[in-house]
Amino acid sequence: MTVPGTAGRPVHDPIIFPGPGSARYQIGNWIRHEKMVGFFLIGIVASLIDIGLLYLMCTYLGTWYILAATVSYCCGIVASYLLNKYLNFHDRDRHYLVQFSTFAAISFSCLLVNLVVIGMAVELFSLNYLAGKIIATFCAFFWNYHGQKRYTFRDGG
Repeated sequence: MTVPGTAGRPVHDPIIFPGPGSARYQIGNWIRHEKMVGFFLIGIVASLIDIGLLYLMCTYLGTWYILAATVSYCCGIVASYLLNKYLNFHDRDRHYLVQFSTFAAISFSCLLVNLVVIGMAVELFSLNYLAGKIIATFCAFFWNYHGQKRYTFRDGG
């Protein structure tokens, strides 16, 4: 059998359709089945919302950095939930309140990590609150991903 655009090569040609043992097949399979890449990209969007609001509240509104970090993180949680639900995990669960509550509970544990790391960065290491926020975001990423995949979107991804 040939596929259009393959110059008459058979479908099982390893150049076009690599076998299960090839690295190209394994990487392609991983990307198709693993949601971490999408979660990471959505995390970047949510983090930009979070960090942008943190900066605006601290710089222009004079809000204390811990309070601003809490409010901005909560806004990032909502954006992350919606984007992950519909774009990354393609989740069809209509129990929005229960599901968002699970998402928020896991995210709240990440918020605690964020606040502790930001506080330590500023108070102990004399770093800028934004530098602390970036460090905190990386610290919380893996726990957040695995918690959301395992508990919030377990049926959708």
